[in-house]
Amino acid sequence: MFYINILLQLLFPAAVASWSVSYNPGSMCALERASVDFSCMFDCPDSHRLKTTYWFKPEAHQKQDGSQVGISVYNSEPAKIHQLYKNRTTYANRDKNCSLQLHNVSKSDTGMYFFRFETYSSRGKYTGWGGIKLTVAVLPFRVTVKTKKVNEHIQEGDPVALTCSTENCILTQEPFAWFKNQRLIPEAIGSVLQITSVSSDDFGYYSCGLKNTRSASADEVLLDVRYSPKNVKISVLPSGKIQEGNSLTLICESNANPAVTNYSWFMIKEAYVSYIGSDREFSIKSASQKDDGQYFCTAKNDMGSQNSTVTALKVEVASNRNFFLTAAAVFLFLMAVLLLVMFGRLIIRRRKQFTSKKQPTEQTPAVTVTEEIYENLRKSPESEDNLTTNVLYVDLRLASSTSDRPPCRNQENDTVIYSLLSYKH
Repeated sequence: MFYINILLQLLFPAAVASWSVSYNPGSMCALERASVDFSCMFDCPDSHRLKTTYWFKPEAHQKQDGSQVGISVYNSEPAKIHQLYKNRTTYANRDKNCSLQLHNVSKSDTGMYFFRFETYSSRGKYTGWGGIKLTVAVLPFRVTVKTKKVNEHIQEGDPVALTCSTENCILTQEPFAWFKNQRLIPEAIGSVLQITSVSSDDFGYYSCGLKNTRSASADEVLLDVRYSPKNVKISVLPSGKIQEGNSLTLICESNANPAVTNYSWFMIKEAYVSYIGSDREFSIKSASQKDDGQYFCTAKNDMGSQNSTVTALKVEVASNRNFFLTAAAVFLFLMAVLLLVMFGRLIIRRRKQFTSKKQPTEQTPAVTVTEEIYENLRKSPESEDNLTTNVLYVDLRLASSTSDRPPCRNQENDTVIYSLLSYKH
């Protein structure tokens, strides 16, 4: 049989090659309410005149290989077009071009499509085998990550392909938009984002969607690229000059995936390297000149390790000027305290004096002592003529004096006033 086919092709090349239908592509994925193009070319012997051209779709209970003609999607005789496809197709209607455009597709349009032509000859009928498989996408989009490794982590240098697809098919005709960490990747416009050799810079969250629309964007998917620690460096807190006696902390920082699991601290002094710690942070509570030196750290994870750059520390000793300033400040403080104490005492003393002046003056006590007053009364001229003079002594008790003159007190505490009085007979 094989040799017969070869012989027929050699003897009748035109007859063998003239009956044909070609489809491009063999399968399609389309969004709902979109339009799809079934690209098609056919050929038949020039001796045959075309009678009918049409596209059909086998029904669900029929064979899907084109051997059974199903419902008519397009027909050169419009009356034969199935109700579901009326006014939804555009036929190329050009010589040997059987391309068809199907509009406003829905999930019910999913299936196989075939082109068939018939001539006026009873045996001049031909169906293009293979057909075109149409799948209507079920949104939303999703991103799948594919690599050559199976059940292994993605490492730097591995080739990776990120595919933007729906639940049941991959769109190829539409322009796509790709996003990394919600930022557009301008150069990526296809349904597949190919990375030939991933690096730590490719680590991030990716999503996709149709260009110029975000309504159908996929959920973000992490591209988990594993890599050893990178950009290891030391941060010093607080920054700036380090004064003697101050505290400071050295922090070992790095980028790594997975996270760093082991840190090591080293000090270089006088050409000797000493191991000094194993935590992410190395603290010095009170800096001194013995802490002068060069420091570096090592960060390590499951993928590898890396050393930081060397950081030099120089502890500055307090100068004499600072000492004198401190002493002067202490002296001024003590003087201020002393002045406040003295001023306080003065205020208290003045307050006491003012209070004593406001108290009422004590009344002069009654005279209880004897005040002796001797007073000679001169005789009148008339009395001088008399030879005999009568003297009268009178004892007077005086009331308390209001005079400012201080009283004269004697031991007997009696007041006696003697007055010599003269009188006429």
